[in-house]
Amino acid sequence: MSSEQRVKLLHQQFEAYKEMNEQVTNPIESLQHYRQLSTIDKAKYVEIFYGRNSKYIQNLFDIVNKNLDAFMLHHLEELASFAMDGFDPAVCVRFGVHFSLYIKTILNLGTENHKQYFENAQTLTDIGSFSLTELGHGSNVRQVQTTAKYDKDTQTFIINTPTDLATKFWIGSKANLANMTVVFAQLYIDGKQYGVHAFLVEIRDKTNHNVKSGITIEDFGPKNGLNGIENGILIFKNVRVPIANMLDRFAIVTPSGEFKPSIEDPDKRFAVQLASLLGGRGTLIYYGPITSLNALDIGIRYAAIRKQVGLSGEKEQSILEYPLTQLRLIVPLASTLVYMIAAKAINNLWDTTQNNVFNPNKMAEIHALSSVLKGKFATFSNKVILECRYILRGSQGQHPFNKLGVMLHDQDINNIWEGDANVFMQQTLKFCMDQKNKFINNQQPIQYPSLKFLQTFKIRPIKFAKDEDYFCPKNIQYLLEYKFDKQLNNFIQDLTANLSNYDMLKSWNPSFAFKGQQISNSYADLYCFQKWQELNIKNDSVLERAFQIWCLTIFENEQEFYKNNEFNISEAAVKRLLMKLSNQFKDEAIGIIDALVPPDEVLGSIFGSQDGDIYNKFMQKICNGKNTF
Repeated sequence: MSSEQRVKLLHQQFEAYKEMNEQVTNPIESLQHYRQLSTIDKAKYVEIFYGRNSKYIQNLFDIVNKNLDAFMLHHLEELASFAMDGFDPAVCVRFGVHFSLYIKTILNLGTENHKQYFENAQTLTDIGSFSLTELGHGSNVRQVQTTAKYDKDTQTFIINTPTDLATKFWIGSKANLANMTVVFAQLYIDGKQYGVHAFLVEIRDKTNHNVKSGITIEDFGPKNGLNGIENGILIFKNVRVPIANMLDRFAIVTPSGEFKPSIEDPDKRFAVQLASLLGGRGTLIYYGPITSLNALDIGIRYAAIRKQVGLSGEKEQSILEYPLTQLRLIVPLASTLVYMIAAKAINNLWDTTQNNVFNPNKMAEIHALSSVLKGKFATFSNKVILECRYILRGSQGQHPFNKLGVMLHDQDINNIWEGDANVFMQQTLKFCMDQKNKFINNQQPIQYPSLKFLQTFKIRPIKFAKDEDYFCPKNIQYLLEYKFDKQLNNFIQDLTANLSNYDMLKSWNPSFAFKGQQISNSYADLYCFQKWQELNIKNDSVLERAFQIWCLTIFENEQEFYKNNEFNISEAAVKRLLMKLSNQFKDEAIGIIDALVPPDEVLGSIFGSQDGDIYNKFMQKICNGKNTF
């Protein structure tokens, strides 16, 4: 086809499409119609859901380039989550590997001896990575097999990968970018093992970026998502590092080879060393709600301009007007707002608690909450992305220009990395069980705010006779507390019965498999409720409606539990109220999306275009593609 023929065909295509577009009404006007329905104060919503981070979201790259002091801020991880995740999660993770994992490990486990490494990382003179996971071990860090043997004669540690299973795997920024890494390895002195410790290792020459002698680095290759992170494989063969490169805040090795721990108990010392990693998990908690919001931007804006089926003799109407679409998009939007507040709260809790990061009692609550919220929000986000993709229908749901397919693959890793959510939930359950047992058996007061209600909780009659009963905060709070307490009591009874015949391991596993998982989720729901109730949003009917919708979803999902415990919650009433409130809330959806999502150039999805000109942009993108004609 000649250039003239191609231009003529393009012109014909655009004219035909323009005529068709006018027949189904102007998409730009359609989106603007919904925008005008919204009554919210956008600046207020930005403050509620992003708080202090909002100003940094707008100029993150200026912070990175010009304000190095910002790297010292506790909430640096949040900046990456908000500002970079919508643009490219892989870039966000690279950022996190260096600033959160590498730098924060030096800060938390190092001493004045390691100040230069910290400063080099802060100024990007060094690019760091985090070498913990091995082929044979991930969550069970105590059993990593990489070794660091102390040599008294040279006052160096000799790092080795003794087996294939000891190969450091999945190490972010390792394949090409990083020149430094913090390696977790088993410390040996004179043949005696002293547990896992962290060591700073230069893996590439700073002058020419060549891999150092004794080190083998391989690119991990393509993955199911986040391919912008060049994960690497790392193998050591007699790599020597100076004695000063051991991060020695909690244990030192003297030149003569004497091991001097500041915490004698090896279990406590190990727990303290890993406690600093909680900040990274808090960041991952953000990813679920933020990614859900970005997906809903695409789904809701498209639903607002997509016309389909009207009454006989009338124009087609936006699919956002259909109750089924509202249940699929507007209800998840309400839940996303609730989860954003919980994610913000858990990170604020980390900020206020991390000065006590090496006090296990101070960190127990945040550890328990983060262990369940990460998996819960990641699973929720996967469902939201899929639903938004289905809303696009047909080939438009399949097309890469919508970005939802890439988003799903990139988000899915949050269900997997840092450990299986089902394993983490056991840590949450153990925390909850220990607190209740200490209070019941030893009369010890519960010090953690999220569980203090267990000290005064009492069963009382409660009825749902009218619609207002389903929205009463006291009723909702009681139902959530009742469900958690009932499930926890049942689990403790079941575990106690098993312990009469088996040891703890054989008793715990079946009890958790059949009765334990739902307790951690109930605790997460209760925390979300508590944090929302702490918001200062009186007289905001829009946010009140969002919260009511979220509460109704809990009633809907827990119908069987409440029915079995003789609560007169009407399934028909719950569905009717969900339909009613989601229809009302849909008028605010575009305003909320406009206030909270990244701009088009960051989100990068034609189908989420802020101006609503989705069809024209889609056609132009296709027709201007290489080899289209």
